[in-house]
Amino acid sequence: MSLKNIALFGANGQIGNSILKSLVDCKSQTFNILAIIAPDSPSPSEASNNNVTIKEMDLLHTSRQEMAQTLQGVDAVVSALNGPVLDAQIDIQDGAADADVKRFFPSEYGMHHIYRKPNDAQGYIHPLWDAKARLNEHCIQHPAIASGKMSYTMIGCGDFYNQDRENVWCPWTQKDVDEYTFHIIGDPDAKADYTHISDFGHYISACLLSPSTSENVHLNFPSDHISHREIADLLEKHSGKKVKMDIMDEDKMHEVLADPESAPKELQNQSAFPVDFWFLVKGMQGSGRFWRPRGMNHNHLFPDVKPTVCC
Repeated sequence: MSLKNIALFGANGQIGNSILKSLVDCKSQTFNILAIIAPDSPSPSEASNNNVTIKEMDLLHTSRQEMAQTLQGVDAVVSALNGPVLDAQIDIQDGAADADVKRFFPSEYGMHHIYRKPNDAQGYIHPLWDAKARLNEHCIQHPAIASGKMSYTMIGCGDFYNQDRENVWCPWTQKDVDEYTFHIIGDPDAKADYTHISDFGHYISACLLSPSTSENVHLNFPSDHISHREIADLLEKHSGKKVKMDIMDEDKMHEVLADPESAPKELQNQSAFPVDFWFLVKGMQGSGRFWRPRGMNHNHLFPDVKPTVCC
């Protein structure tokens, strides 16, 4: 099996653009890339490459038949969608099946956790994680997957640590500051898995280059396993600037999960993600739960993808 003709949905997003860049820069194989973006959204800089075709699509108003026509001749579909448009992934996979697409990469790219409230035996999952989980289930149970007509590759990762648009989520990415403030929930010495966005793009390219290795599997790729305190020490060393750690206990996480408006004002509306989701992720990191054991990570499958460590 060869996967050379790639349809990339969300090609101008934070993750999608990293995947696109990696495919364009690949030295092992020339990919033909259909980069699909939202109408009237900016085209990625890679659009000028001869092997990139840009197509604008309103994914929430595209029929299955139109999707199948668009995906004719495509070997693999890579979804880098997020937010409300993520639900369009169902129609995309249906159209891909009709177009005889061989491989489907759903937009997983994360790590889900069960939230447990104090004195409550029931487990809960945040709506953002539940949306991913539901679509993942739909993907791997799709009739085309079940029949063997189509295969899938599911890829998880750590917390993306180089999101420079996220000044609270990734404070170490900020340039024009006199000092850094890390908002931490729980133990600052608890280690967590982190992934560099560019590394992740390279990992997807590696999966496409080795279709038999990446066929019908759940993979995970962390770039680093490190604590907030270790990041702070490295940042002070290399930047020469002070790092202040604002440490909150886990009770604050439970409070904000119950009432997002109880979050400190300086943390509200500071992220593309809801504030309760930020508290949940950081709470999982500070409780020492945000990492996968060695046997559940798969960096070794593609040793040419060299992880970029924090700082």
